[in-house]
Amino acid sequence: MPNAATYVLPALGIGLAALAILGPGSPRMATGVRVWGTPVAGSEALALRIEGVRRLHGADDPAAIPQIEVSATSAGEPLERWTGSLDKDGTGEALLRAPAGLQEPVTARIALGSVTLLERQLPLLPPLPAAETTALPGAANATALPGAAHGELRLQVTVARGALAAPFPERVRVAIEAQDGTPAAGARLEVSTVGAELVEHGSGPAQIKADARGAAELTLKPLAHTVELTLRATHPGSTPPGTRSASGTWEGKLPVIPGAVWLDPGGLDGERPELRLISPAPRPRAYVSIGGARGRALGAIVPLAADGAGFFSGRVTLPDSLAPGEADWAVVASDPYEQGAGTVAWPIASAAASASPRRVELLADGMPAAEARERARASHARRAGLLVLAASAVVQVLLLALRSRTARRRLEAHVADASGDEGKDGTHGAPLSREDRDRLLAAVRAEPLLSVLALAALVGLSFAAVAALATFR
Repeated sequence: MPNAATYVLPALGIGLAALAILGPGSPRMATGVRVWGTPVAGSEALALRIEGVRRLHGADDPAAIPQIEVSATSAGEPLERWTGSLDKDGTGEALLRAPAGLQEPVTARIALGSVTLLERQLPLLPPLPAAETTALPGAANATALPGAAHGELRLQVTVARGALAAPFPERVRVAIEAQDGTPAAGARLEVSTVGAELVEHGSGPAQIKADARGAAELTLKPLAHTVELTLRATHPGSTPPGTRSASGTWEGKLPVIPGAVWLDPGGLDGERPELRLISPAPRPRAYVSIGGARGRALGAIVPLAADGAGFFSGRVTLPDSLAPGEADWAVVASDPYEQGAGTVAWPIASAAASASPRRVELLADGMPAAEARERARASHARRAGLLVLAASAVVQVLLLALRSRTARRRLEAHVADASGDEGKDGTHGAPLSREDRDRLLAAVRAEPLLSVLALAALVGLSFAAVAALATFR
């Protein structure tokens, strides 16, 4: 039995250690979550965009995580829980109602079964003044577009919804004033465009008459990402009889957002308003943040599918639970971080002209904790493999010592027989002098011991080499 164990044990120990080190002890993808949003102090909703991430060697991939639970507390008071899954794109929208309003500190916890993926305090943003503007493309406001203006008449050009998306129609408003600031009622406006066409007028110049307030409205359909607009206004009634008519010109570029997903304003009418999203380019989904003066109130991931018009469209119905002022605008993006160039804030209510939409921000990152958990798991498995190696080496050395002791006793017995002592079989060998017999026994005892020590050292070195290689993982 010791002889068999001497040969089997090293292979078994190294095999078990290799299974532990190369199996559970090998690096695996760390799975964690990130939390995005724009929570505002006093808001009655905590709308969070949850992102599942898998990371290996610094490279991140989306992680579809089933059945996570999101819980939070506001000023120590628990909010309602949210349970759901992250889709194959690794994103999900969690909505936790806060009837008493969000107050510092707000702590969120995301769990997958008994494992806590993230537990962190979330920062609250202060409410923005209604008059504060934003640099987010498409945020509706009454700011006039920059352009080159000349002449006695002053022209101000604004886009009704703040931005244009090709090739979808949008309204453009023109205000015409005389030099004294009075409206140029009934002024005639000649319109020409490059890169767009005038709905109901085509691509050529069009003549439009301003109303009694000196305002004119035209509908443009951009056909390119760069659209130039040229306006020439004349107003005979603003000059004395017999003199030439007052005139003014305006030339500028319109804010066409390349790659923007268009929000069809027709879907907002009716008893059940809905967001109808249309993308000119193939996209699997659109990411929407709905909010108002009190911040982000709701998030949605809208699947897009090919329609009969050659576009990709999808829709989402606005819930009845949204209070007035909570759904003034919708930030529509093609990426979950709302950082792409095609991100647009479309107004969905009349109050949106004074709202200040914000893009979602990274509130908490659970990936460092996920990587720490993965390192601890792999380290525990590697320690178990190294323990198996160490135990195998100790047992192997003991078995070698046992075999050496048994072999030495057998050799001593044979030497005793050869030196004239009575052996185990009752025979006697040729007599030797005591001096020769002592030298022979000393040689017999020394050589096996040296061999055993050398073999034990070689075995220990082999196990140590395997253990050293394991530390390079």
